Amino acid sequence: MKASEVKKRLKNYPDWTVNAATTQIAKTYSFPSFVAGLAFVAKIAVHAEILGHHPDVELSYGKVKVRLSTHDAKGLTPLDFELAERIDSIAP
Repeated sequence: MKASEVKKRLKNYPDWTVNAATTQIAKTYSFPSFVAGLAFVAKIAVHAEILGHHPDVELSYGKVKVRLSTHDAKGLTPLDFELAERIDSIAP
């Protein structure tokens, strides 16, 4: 995707950020505990498997950081935004 299209689409995804090269979007979610964050990661995994598109996930106490990019395309594709939408829909 071109940088202009990424920035246009990103307007529909609150709190998601794009890296300088516009090859990855990311968002950090907060949770009251490690276990709550882990449960969220498990829910993300279900959607990732359905789409056949797997994010980079970083889990720490009270936080889950999700990074999306389509590695085969070496950048962002509509699939990244579809998974971002699904992730936002399951977030508490």
